[in-house]
Amino acid sequence: MINPAKKGYTAEVEVVEFLKDLGLKAQRSWGSDGRSMRDKDGKTCESDVDILADLKDIQLKIQVKRRKKIAQFLQFKNCDIVATRPDRGGWTFIVNAATMKTLLLNTLGEESLKNGSLK
Repeated sequence: MINPAKKGYTAEVEVVEFLKDLGLKAQRSWGSDGRSMRDKDGKTCESDVDILADLKDIQLKIQVKRRKKIAQFLQFKNCDIVATRPDRGGWTFIVNAATMKTLLLNTLGEESLKNGSLK
């Protein structure tokens, strides 16, 4: 049987490594509790923040979810991004890893990312 805490921890570490491999500064919250971290303004993060990643002047707050199976309508077939929203709610965009990497490289400049020069 899989330990859910270990599964979540492993997923968070994978995302941090993915971001660091692209040259971003990324850190995982202690115990998957965002309240253990402070954002760029020095404010304590909310508990749902698993990772803080710095993208030039932008700080990304990331929550990591790993599931045995993802709902069929959220899976990628021939698209790069899945957009979904509840009735009378806001949009959520899901981007696959290859598209995320391409977007970061094209937006910020491949050399900046590869050299780890993003601060």
